[in-house]
Amino acid sequence: MTVEFMSDSSYVDMGFSAQYEAVKDLTPCPNQFKCKNQICIKSELRCDGRDDCGDLSDEMNCKCNSTFIQCKNGLCLLPFWKCDGKDDCGDNTDELGCGCDAGQFSCNNKKCLSEKYKCDGRDDCGDGSDELDCPGSAKAICTQSSYRCKNGNCINKVNPECDGIEDCSDGSDEQSCDCGTFKSVRTRVVGGTDTERGEFPWQVSLHIRSSGHACGASLINEKWLVTAAHCVVDPYDSRLLEPSTWEAYLGLKIQKESSSEVQRRSLKQIIPHPNYNYMKYTNDIALMELDRPVAYTEYIKPICLPAPQHIFDVGKQVYVTGWGALREGANQAATVLQKAQVRIINQTVCNTLMGGDITEQMLCAGVLQGGVDACQGDSGGPLSSQEGKRMFLSGVVSWGEGCARKNKPGIYTRVTKLRAWIKERTGV
Repeated sequence: MTVEFMSDSSYVDMGFSAQYEAVKDLTPCPNQFKCKNQICIKSELRCDGRDDCGDLSDEMNCKCNSTFIQCKNGLCLLPFWKCDGKDDCGDNTDELGCGCDAGQFSCNNKKCLSEKYKCDGRDDCGDGSDELDCPGSAKAICTQSSYRCKNGNCINKVNPECDGIEDCSDGSDEQSCDCGTFKSVRTRVVGGTDTERGEFPWQVSLHIRSSGHACGASLINEKWLVTAAHCVVDPYDSRLLEPSTWEAYLGLKIQKESSSEVQRRSLKQIIPHPNYNYMKYTNDIALMELDRPVAYTEYIKPICLPAPQHIFDVGKQVYVTGWGALREGANQAATVLQKAQVRIINQTVCNTLMGGDITEQMLCAGVLQGGVDACQGDSGGPLSSQEGKRMFLSGVVSWGEGCARKNKPGIYTRVTKLRAWIKERTGV
């Protein structure tokens, strides 16, 4: 037998093993299931909700047990994938019955209302989402879903900030938009690939002096960084809260590189969120002020901060970046900045998967099949969401169960829920 194995540089798993046996052609898979691609798998793997063959043939024409989703096309899916905002069945069966009945629409708070109440000038949902993106003037009643202009007016349009259109009469929705621009991202952290310099110019490497890279962070203006509180709050090591412990590297692609594009800064102050809970990772966010401003270049730029009302849709593809471990349990971190594409996971589904530990200040993103995720050393780094030609900071790498495990998404601090605190402390 000759085996040819070609690998990329993703290092998703620990390795592989192979077993083979000689059989007669009449029974190529004795006591096993033969996939369409001629691979033999254990019979018990058939119709288990996972693509063990690699071509889905072990999941076709299945009679699912009561705990699985029965797709109309014969696929069986794990129950976690129901109503996650993505057509996993391929025929949308797993997304049926998730919204409202015909003639109704779904509010952002999951309330169902008759279509006749949409855009009637009243907040029928209770969160104002029935008055978003209505034809005609976007200026209307103020609700919790409205974008607030500086002059006090409200805009009932989804994500109007920095979209190139002045919706506010004072133009405030297009102010402070010197952010989020980047080189085009060519894309998958664990299961990730090397970045090009300038793809994520807001990415910061936080070094503990004399020890090297410890956490990531995001540049939000020329003097302020956003990172995770758990990077700087340790009940057993008070030194982490001292600015002199840290150095910030901006414009960095390769650790320990000497490049004219890289700028190094010391810290002036560190501000963890006052309500951070290190046991439960609630409010896992911290601010760092640099000792002096950085100079913006093609490789050093801030990321846009979302308004509190900004909506990051379930199923949306977003990017996680960092120099963390390339696989769970690895002692060695990445040398080159890694990028991975993940998608935002339904909050209810995520809370079920994570044992009820998800709060409204948390956002879940990942690939439920496993293989792509943030890992140790990526903490504090950005979850970047592309909106048109700009990237917004949707989350901060916070915690997870292991790295890249099946049905265990990464957990991020939800920036929209803490946006007011960031502005209060930084003015950004």
